[in-house]
Amino acid sequence: MQPITDIIPLLQKPRNIVIVMHQKPDADAMGSSLGLYHFLRQLGHQPTVISPTNWADWLKWMPAANLVIDYEYSTEKANAVLDQAEWLFCLDFNTLSRTRSMAQKLKKLSCIKVLIDHHQQPESATFNFGISDTGKSSTSEMVYDLIVASGHADKIDIDIAACLYAGVMTDTGSFRFPGASASVHRMVAAWRYHGE
Repeated sequence: MQPITDIIPLLQKPRNIVIVMHQKPDADAMGSSLGLYHFLRQLGHQPTVISPTNWADWLKWMPAANLVIDYEYSTEKANAVLDQAEWLFCLDFNTLSRTRSMAQKLKKLSCIKVLIDHHQQPESATFNFGISDTGKSSTSEMVYDLIVASGHADKIDIDIAACLYAGVMTDTGSFRFPGASASVHRMVAAWRYHGE
């Protein structure tokens, strides 16, 4: 698995991209996926977000949550999108088995696979590029780091900030858990300016 930063020069060319999260997504899985979705759209890509299963009603407020495809409910539609994917971003899970019934489909895809995750023991051999960092508070923080590293922090608008904030806030227990490091607080403070 090559470093996640190696994809940054490749972001210049628009591509069909699918973003996948773990089954029964929480706020970090949905927030990081939708935050990345909005960012990639600004760069001219054609991203689609697919969840392996349905998600809680309280997550439906997130910008573009209504566009997320439920794999179990719309399998044929989701498979058609996956078949056209040039890149597959896998967010907030360490092994494909956490995508439930999607796992076999994802294994068969020949597109470039990218991992962004903060859980232990990633299935590194499955991915072409990626980062797995258990020291990070959330996958949403890691998506923020990627955006900043790409030189496009100016593209963080209110939609991106809202999605990523939800993920960081819930995975840090409203900033009470040890993962709420100084860098997390600096990141959230920066959104005040990016999101205006």
